[in-house]
Amino acid sequence: MMRVYFPISADGLVRIALAGLGACMLLSAGLWLPGERGFPTLPLLGDAAAHTGRWYVVLFALLCASMLMGFIRPQKKFLWRLPVLLLIMCALDLNRLQPWTWFFILVIAIVATGTTSAHTALRWLLAAVYIWGGANKLTPYFADENFRWFCEVFESTAFLGQYPALGYAVAVFEMILGVLLVLPHRKPFWGWLYVAFHSLIIISLLAAHWNYVVIPWNAAMSALAFFLFSPGDGKKRPNNAQAFLLLLAGFMPLAYYFNAWPYQLSWQLYTNTQPEAVFFSEQPCDKTGDVWQKKSFDDGRRLLVDDWSIEELGVPMFYSEHTFRQIGRYLCACSPDFYQTRLILLYVDPWDKEAEHTTIYSCEELK
Repeated sequence: MMRVYFPISADGLVRIALAGLGACMLLSAGLWLPGERGFPTLPLLGDAAAHTGRWYVVLFALLCASMLMGFIRPQKKFLWRLPVLLLIMCALDLNRLQPWTWFFILVIAIVATGTTSAHTALRWLLAAVYIWGGANKLTPYFADENFRWFCEVFESTAFLGQYPALGYAVAVFEMILGVLLVLPHRKPFWGWLYVAFHSLIIISLLAAHWNYVVIPWNAAMSALAFFLFSPGDGKKRPNNAQAFLLLLAGFMPLAYYFNAWPYQLSWQLYTNTQPEAVFFSEQPCDKTGDVWQKKSFDDGRRLLVDDWSIEELGVPMFYSEHTFRQIGRYLCACSPDFYQTRLILLYVDPWDKEAEHTTIYSCEELK
């Protein structure tokens, strides 16, 4: 029986990553385009702002040109610019540092640091994403809630959501997908498992009319995994620079559980364990536009900040104490009743639903 393989060069892998990144950026255009913003920028340094700055136009144009050149001719001189530019843009607005942004930064940087060992390093990168993505789902928040939500997207599968054990099984299966990528004797046909896995996710998201921005990322991950199973792509070990990048992807997510690494960079994918920020005000803040009327609850006195971010940018905000305080100060500045306004933060314990706790900041405390 003749075997059909699909070998791909490092250039081809970069093109898959750039196509996925470009599509994700298009689906979250409000997050990247220069100009005035509904949801403010949350920079690494400084306070939240409702604009991107004039010189950001040049930076954005340089990024677009570098992505185009990198796609047409993936050479190191083009590829090196991309992770640097993306990280600068993320520093100017941490909301841009989404899990998919981080993933594509790592893919491009891995190829830029060495094409001969890129295939091996990328297999380990994808393995880290799948293993952590599955491990982080081994919680009741996924098995009891998000898994049930996915099942209820289709009437024919809704009954499956009544069995949380299946949710845990999905998490374990995702971890197995990671292990398969780094086994010494890989079978090329295993690549179809990734195509099927991500196709189900994409179909569910389309049916739910939700979170379209991650669809290109799912497509890119399935394509990368599929092609990385083809033999004959070399077995050279990752170099020192690639090993460092893999350390960030594979080891640093552990630091999240010690409050030393961001949630968005820890492969917390559909885990439903993110911290949530709620802004409380007796009267609407005009900076939120019509989102307050559309998304607020508790008789129009509370607004889930993520609802605002997703409505305006197509992505959730970047979760950190720093960004929560930034958005709190930004909203407090437009609150008609400064002393009655509050920022309420809800934190969960991934494995204990009874351990949820809230932290409440007054506008005075956020100064």
